[in-house]
Order: sequence, then structure tokens, then C-alpha cells
Amino acid sequence: MKKTRIAFEPEFIPGPMTFWVHKQVGDVPWIYAEEYEPALPKPVRGLGYPCCYVEFNGFEFRFCSVAELKEAIRVLSLKNLPTTHQLSAGRIKGPNSHWLSRLPASVKPWRYRQKAVKYLMEALAQFQHEI
Repeated sequence: MKKTRIAFEPEFIPGPMTFWVHKQVGDVPWIYAEEYEPALPKPVRGLGYPCCYVEFNGFEFRFCSVAELKEAIRVLSLKNLPTTHQLSAGRIKGPNSHWLSRLPASVKPWRYRQKAVKYLMEALAQFQHEI
């Protein structure tokens, strides 16, 4: 089953990828930072903070920004997934808390990811259009 939906939340609630994609600028802890690269999403006037939910073959991805969705597409489209040690290098949190390590095993096979990435690209176009 495939389904994409965009929801608007009254507050910004970080998703599983937010810490890993939106890196804090400066030496302050992530939660206390005032600036991120890329910037955290801004609320859509009158609606709230956009959140994209993409269900694909029994798993629901949650993205709080276009940057997160683009990063998921980039990583998942690689035939050989990078290690979470590589992806979390230089960050204070360890590889076991990285978004890629938190995905279920059923999402990681190349055959699943090839199809999922195609659908995630469609969801990206929809998400960019909606916000």
C-alpha cells in the first residue's frame, strides 16, 4: 500500500531525522541552538508546521522538512547503504540512534528501497507543492 499525506501541526515536533539533517550552528547542544543548517522549517501561515507522512508497503516514514525527505532519498537510493558510523561521524549521538539504524530490517533491502525511493520522489514533489 502507498499513501502520502501532509499534516500541519500547531508546534514543531522533531521527527526521527531532524537531529541528523538539521545540524546546529555553534557549540551549543542541538536542543538549545538558535540556528541550524539547513534551517528548521517555518510554519505555514494559518496552518502550522508541515509534516509529511509517507506510507509504503507497511512502513510509514515521517518527514518534518523537505531537507529530511531529500536526505532519505539520497541515502536510501544508494545500492550499498552507508554505515551509521559513517553517517553519524562528528555528532555527539552515537550510531545506534541514527535514523537509518532505527529503520526496521524490512525497509533496508535493495529491492524494497528501489521502489520506495521512486515513491518518495513523488512524495517530495507533492510536499514541495503543498508548502
